[in-house]
Amino acid sequence: MNRSRAVATFTLTTLLAAACGTSSSENDSQTTLRIWDYSAEQVEFHKKVGEQFTKEHPNIKIEWRSISQDEYKKTLPLAFQSRQAPDVFYWSDNAPATMAQMLSQQWIKPLHPSGTVPADFTGRWPSGSFVDGINISGGKTYGFPFSENLYWGPGYMFLNNDLFKKAGLDTTKPPRTWTELKAACAKIVSTTEAECIASPSKGRELQRIWFALAGGVKTDLFFDYKQGKFSLDDPDLLKTFSYIQELAKAGYIAPGTNDKNFSRQQFAAGQAAVYFDGTWVPSVWTSQGLASDKYTVAPHPNPDTGATGALARQFDGNKYWVGSQTKNHEAAWTFLEWMTRPDGFFVQEYYKAGFGTLAFTDNEKYVSDPAIKQIMGIAEQPGFRATVPVPVLKCPDIAKSKAYLEAISKRPDWEYEAMVEALVGGKPLAPLATELVRERQQILETKLKEEAAGGLKVSMDCYTFPDWDYTSDYGLDRYRG
Repeated sequence: MNRSRAVATFTLTTLLAAACGTSSSENDSQTTLRIWDYSAEQVEFHKKVGEQFTKEHPNIKIEWRSISQDEYKKTLPLAFQSRQAPDVFYWSDNAPATMAQMLSQQWIKPLHPSGTVPADFTGRWPSGSFVDGINISGGKTYGFPFSENLYWGPGYMFLNNDLFKKAGLDTTKPPRTWTELKAACAKIVSTTEAECIASPSKGRELQRIWFALAGGVKTDLFFDYKQGKFSLDDPDLLKTFSYIQELAKAGYIAPGTNDKNFSRQQFAAGQAAVYFDGTWVPSVWTSQGLASDKYTVAPHPNPDTGATGALARQFDGNKYWVGSQTKNHEAAWTFLEWMTRPDGFFVQEYYKAGFGTLAFTDNEKYVSDPAIKQIMGIAEQPGFRATVPVPVLKCPDIAKSKAYLEAISKRPDWEYEAMVEALVGGKPLAPLATELVRERQQILETKLKEEAAGGLKVSMDCYTFPDWDYTSDYGLDRYRG
């Protein structure tokens, strides 16, 4: 057994051992509903939520557990393999194909025991939030948007106010181009003792700076829906990566192959002036003692010639699911219905804690954190995010297809592995990206042809939208039929 699997097994054993002695049968006087996620910064919040829910529903006890993100990705699959999975769990990988993937793995049940959720439940979300192939399958509803998709997401640039002031820079006039970012870094490095950019680069952690910079070029996705192909080898994206390498070579990125926790601590401690990340980070800074008046949120910088792309706005907010092995289905539904009440306890406490934005309530009404308000103002600017095309809306049979899932299942972190290898080794990304794209594309195209021969109405045309321009929303009115 390799080390990662051993650690995951230990984590799973620890979680299950901690749960020993609790009830998991709805026939007992009190049902214990087990919920798993990896939101370590929300542990106290979840405890408060569980206590309030049980106060209102004395027959249901909430056991909400969080572990580190890396270990969670290993532990949850092991839990399903050993038939000891939680009742409700958090999972958002490979959106908007998340539901299709989990159905193929037999991980989920419908939200409601009957399969059909009440109209007053779906009415909490904007029209178009429940889509066949994304959170509905076979007439049954499996998911719901937890995070909204305009404000929520990566691509924001956080600036340390004190370090920018020491360097003679003004955070009200943040770097807006790649050249301006380099110039700001040069001043910061030469006039302070701090690093310019704290950027994690351990495995998938490289996504934070990559998403921010690639989002102004094409999208922050690894698939190009305009051309219908995997895109890491795109010349414009290769130039984006070369720019990151230039920053590192100039000494503007903190040295070391660091994880997000280390890089965040650098920023919070005033050891770095810039950090790229998402809507969720203000709550992290709060937990680390960094008040919102100590930093500024700005849009990510674009190429000097201007933005030619936008961060992806897609159906990726479906994150909490009912586990297929639960014996407490009714209790799971009761909790999720309670959790998503637009004016309920969960919503109000979530915003008090500054955790971000939700899809099922009025964000303008509840957001009070100054940093999140800055984020909302940035995301509302035209062209910052753009709704990307959705293959399943063009070809409904894509919901039954396994082709894309097979293509991305081969070395799921391959894109990050290639970028980290090139960054650490100081070599060009192009050869690694070319091999990656060739193999992923071959799997996708071959499997689609096999499925089409078997009767599914699928083809590469389902993944190709030549009338999309990367910077504007691909609206629902643009799907034929």
